[in-house]
Amino acid sequence: METGAQFHQDPGQVTRQPPPGAVRAADERGSGWIAFAGAYLLVAGGMNLIWGIVALSNKSAFHESGLVWSTLNTWGWIAIVMGAAQLLAGCMVLAQRFAGQWLAGILALVGIFVSFFSAGAYPIWSIIALVANGLVLWAVTAHGDEFDD
Repeated sequence: METGAQFHQDPGQVTRQPPPGAVRAADERGSGWIAFAGAYLLVAGGMNLIWGIVALSNKSAFHESGLVWSTLNTWGWIAIVMGAAQLLAGCMVLAQRFAGQWLAGILALVGIFVSFFSAGAYPIWSIIALVANGLVLWAVTAHGDEFDD
């Protein structure tokens, strides 16, 4: 043979397939999107709890006039309830429970609307939350087969 890879005719030199069980199937561990969704829900839940507490206790931290609807008191309580639900959903998603998939999807939709309506009070966090909630919604719908039945 000319220049290049060597050609072996000896069967002992031929590359063999690995023994059964040596390589895991690629879909055994999941895609990682479910872990992202669970982690985001835990972080967002904690942040929403903080946001709600600050909205109730320190109104000077936000621009109440920038809210599309209602007052900071209302949004503070909405954020606290939403944060607690997101913490619960995050734990359920990480445990890959079917109910967690549904709860995460519903909370992601609600989170998109809440972030939109509070964009005037805190625009940077609202934009980040809009994008992340969209990714969570996509993760739990596109990778729904990773949850138990």
